[in-house]
Amino acid sequence: MNRSIAYENSRHQLIRQLVYFDEKRSAFLDQYFPNYSKDRTQTEQLLGAYSETLERILHENTPDSLNGTVLIGSRMRLDYLDDGSAEEYTIVFPHQADPYNNWISFLSPIGSQLLMARHNGTYSLDVPSGAMKVQIAKLKYYHCSDL
Repeated sequence: MNRSIAYENSRHQLIRQLVYFDEKRSAFLDQYFPNYSKDRTQTEQLLGAYSETLERILHENTPDSLNGTVLIGSRMRLDYLDDGSAEEYTIVFPHQADPYNNWISFLSPIGSQLLMARHNGTYSLDVPSGAMKVQIAKLKYYHCSDL
């Protein structure tokens, strides 16, 4: 596939995400957080920040901005700085999560901490066993996460 066609398909997918979260945010929140709670409020804030990030990326309109931030549909390699291991993950919508293929929901504890993270950034992820230091060593938007 031609690189410019792939880039335009990616832009189209991001626009669809932006429209979806604008028009269906309440229904999405009701589906995953039917009762008003701290988790629902935090997710609503996350979606607001994510929408702003999408608007910025679409405004910048460059492949570097598209592949420089973890988005729904991004594939990344995480380097675990404490033990030197690495693992690849793809961030997807909740209904597409597949832990056997390392497709993790952006609503999962790890997915929500990685959403909007930056390429080459170093982060401390809160996990049940404590905190893990990771670096996003590789990042590419694959627009594999459909609504």
